[in-house]
Amino acid sequence: MRLRRHYLSTAHLPEKDQTLIKKLILLAAVVATGVTLTVVTTHDSEATTAPPRPGVPAPASGAAGPHTVTLGTGDRVTVAAPDGTNLSVRPGPGRTGMRFAVVRTGAGTYVVPRDTLARFRDGTVDRTRFEIATTRVPTVAPRVGGETHQLTIRYLDLTGAPTQDAVAVVSGWDNAMAEWPAVNPDGTSTVKLPAGRYNLGAYLGSGPNTTLLVQPVVDLTGDLTVTLDARVAGAVTLTVPEPSARAGFVDVGYSFYPTTQTWPAGMYLTGDEEAPVRIGQVGPPAAPGELVGSVAAQWGKPDGTGDFTDSPYLYSVAETFPGRLPGGFTRAYRPGDFATVHQQFAASGPKQSARHLMFPAVSPKPAGTSALSVPTTLPGSRVEYVQAGVRWSEQQWTGVTDASGAFRSQKRLYQQPTAYRPGRTYRDQWNAGPTGPAFGQEGEAAWQWASRQGDRIDVGLPLYGDRAGHAGSFVPTDESRSALYRDGELVGEFPASGGGSFTVPAEPAGYRLEVADTRSTDDLTTRVSAAWTFRSGHTDGTAPVRLPLPAVRFTPALDADNAAPANRGFDLPVAVESQPGAPAARIVGLTVEISYDDGATWSAVPVRPASGGWTGTVRHPAGAGFASLRATARDAAGTTVTQTLVRAYRIRA
Repeated sequence: MRLRRHYLSTAHLPEKDQTLIKKLILLAAVVATGVTLTVVTTHDSEATTAPPRPGVPAPASGAAGPHTVTLGTGDRVTVAAPDGTNLSVRPGPGRTGMRFAVVRTGAGTYVVPRDTLARFRDGTVDRTRFEIATTRVPTVAPRVGGETHQLTIRYLDLTGAPTQDAVAVVSGWDNAMAEWPAVNPDGTSTVKLPAGRYNLGAYLGSGPNTTLLVQPVVDLTGDLTVTLDARVAGAVTLTVPEPSARAGFVDVGYSFYPTTQTWPAGMYLTGDEEAPVRIGQVGPPAAPGELVGSVAAQWGKPDGTGDFTDSPYLYSVAETFPGRLPGGFTRAYRPGDFATVHQQFAASGPKQSARHLMFPAVSPKPAGTSALSVPTTLPGSRVEYVQAGVRWSEQQWTGVTDASGAFRSQKRLYQQPTAYRPGRTYRDQWNAGPTGPAFGQEGEAAWQWASRQGDRIDVGLPLYGDRAGHAGSFVPTDESRSALYRDGELVGEFPASGGGSFTVPAEPAGYRLEVADTRSTDDLTTRVSAAWTFRSGHTDGTAPVRLPLPAVRFTPALDADNAAPANRGFDLPVAVESQPGAPAARIVGLTVEISYDDGATWSAVPVRPASGGWTGTVRHPAGAGFASLRATARDAAGTTVTQTLVRAYRIRA
């Protein structure tokens, strides 16, 4: 059976810089010359984000979503927001088995089909046609002038003969540059470079013999010749216990960390069972903290059309190699190598589907990783077997498919990197209501969900978490507003969902942060609003200091349609959670109210202490309708939050 690959590749950017690329990176794919853009997520109203500055995190926005770029070769690359380096590559018609090069340099990220790489290298095709992320400003300016030396690269194929079928990238460790040297007919490249340290990676061969080689460090102190010999590489062969499983992707490569930037560079080669890949290294390894090699793969059950729609299972493995890229890798995984995660996927609206993604979280530094995007009908379920000893970070895009067959995202849910123990069984539920603010997950950047760095306050709140506490954002809204007040005076406001970047005076003061969204794309959670009061002053150092903002989360046991029974008693559990890294809130006051007329009138709900928080008991009126919820919490330090969910859940007669 021939399969179309459907995978995602990501380099989780460092905490300081990754959010500069989020959301806006999608625009880069749109403006890249020669690329046909197919938008698979659209919204009736586009919210805007606060204008980011280099090194300043961009706040969350409800307008972002995954976009698909159709390359001139017919292959499709889906940029899955919010992290612009999450890439899902699928071969075009008649191109099953194609391998793809994913190259990350200081100048951007490129996805290039293997049969186009030579022309890409030579400049006979416009490189911007394959540029998925645009140039980022380096933290160190390129070195100008000084002593130069000639680097000669010799390419040898699997027979030991010189080959012109090669593409190399020379990247500076301490100089913000990347060169794609031409390959001469004799199978060599020459390039003049300033003295210094460089990383050298190359793709050799085509078809089943495609090889990725790396020399981690080239110390250029004089003229030097390096030989890249494909014979030092080995095949990557991975198997899992399930006989019916087929690989959705096999992703191999390396990330390294130049001193000129705070995001990783690197080279990757993707394939699957019909497009095997080879990897290897020449020269000594790098320091473990400077480079990491990786091998990752995921398997599902084929759906008969070349995809993995509604696969009942998913196998996920990931291996890392600090400082090096191994000469091939072979492993037959056994049942005891995995933990079992029973996933339940709820539907929050009619005719919904989801794309659920399981990423290995490489530590201690970010690196390129991959995830198989499995189209899943909602409601649905899947058993996921994840390699133990690896931290896994999950995200789920929930949406609908329109008449043209395009997937339109309505919400993104996120779970922080989590480790699982071998042989253990876990359960998780996604997308179940009520939907509201959820701060319990560790954010993807140090500033999340709200923080202060010096005299700047950055906010990007997950206002659309699910019942299980997965952080939720990127929800289409009709109208959004985020505003910050200092001692009653407006500092600034943005038409953005739950976010903004605000410059404030150094002196301590009382602040009020207000966020509000209105929505008409669903009959639940039609309005989310919250207001926090807190004190803040200048912070020292370069690390963001998280603000003491708590969130109230309601976790009632609703049915599959997010409904509760009418005309009977119903428990309403309530929890107050602080964002990780902030001082834990000691709640000294909590009030809860409920409304059955979309917030026109409210009734108090008495609450009592319970395990994990508080519980209130309500008696819903007879007849069908909706329940809205409002709560106010106050901690011992004087911080308060009042948040409102209009149409939090249904009432079923």
